[in-house]
Amino acid sequence: MSNKELQHKPVMCEEVLSILNPSDGCVYLDGTLGAGGHSRKILESADCRVVGIDKDPTAIELCRDLEKQYGNKFLSINGSFGDLSQHLHSIGINKIDGILLDLGTSSMQLETPERGFSFQFDAPLDMRMTQTGETVYDIINSLSESSLADIIFYFGEERSSRKIAKAIVNKRRIKKIKTTFDLNEIILNVKKVKNRKIHPSTKTFQALRIYINNELKDLYEALISSERVLSEKGKLVIISFHSLEDRIVKNFIKENSISLKKYDPKNPDNTFVFKNRKVIKPSEGEIKKNRRSRSAKLRWVFRSSLTFNQSKSSHNFINYGGIEC
Repeated sequence: MSNKELQHKPVMCEEVLSILNPSDGCVYLDGTLGAGGHSRKILESADCRVVGIDKDPTAIELCRDLEKQYGNKFLSINGSFGDLSQHLHSIGINKIDGILLDLGTSSMQLETPERGFSFQFDAPLDMRMTQTGETVYDIINSLSESSLADIIFYFGEERSSRKIAKAIVNKRRIKKIKTTFDLNEIILNVKKVKNRKIHPSTKTFQALRIYINNELKDLYEALISSERVLSEKGKLVIISFHSLEDRIVKNFIKENSISLKKYDPKNPDNTFVFKNRKVIKPSEGEIKKNRRSRSAKLRWVFRSSLTFNQSKSSHNFINYGGIEC
């Protein structure tokens, strides 16, 4: 596929720009670079600098044109946003003025059949954002029935997880489960299609993708690191697409933020400030133009003047049934 065909459609771009309010001389981090849609809009808005991070080496290649166009005002890094403070330190940046995390898979990943992210295409069971290490094929054909059931239940919130895991194990006793269509067929035999709003395979594919890419742990570490690297009044903007991500973001904001509302409780140790508890959702017009945006939820806070407390970096990660996120 060409670069044009792979272009990521940036979600809630107007809202992101309104909140970040890019300014001349400032530095922003796009922690989920994708095809550079959000980064490009930020760079077009002000004489600023953007650092883009992405696990996926394909995303880095897709953004070479931004490097050519903007020179040293744009820098891409192949890595995890969970390590954002280390990445920034490695290039000599200690403080930044805004962070954007557009979570989940990109349009590029979903629409590239051979990456194996989607049950819409017949492809090898891969789903790796890094394109290295263990694949979904590996875990589907090796993990125990109980481990598979736990992954599907906790990371996909799939009520039929036990039945699906049992069906997977029964099938692989006969032959290896190699492709997305193989797995999709197994799930459809367990969960019949009955005018469902959500495809029967959606939650299982989500669970396996989250697990193989350590997505929730990366999110936790990025949220904690944001306290360290954001300058005073620097904005943290997160767009999530499913309840697990949103729950982590919502709880982090609740535990670490001071409200500007007069009668809300105050905690002098909180490192962030929020103006409104309400989640921001995409407009009907955007949903019509970009179907991927329909489940998006945007939450944001800005950094208080409180000094970062190093001991807070030991926040406990959520532990799902013995599976560390």
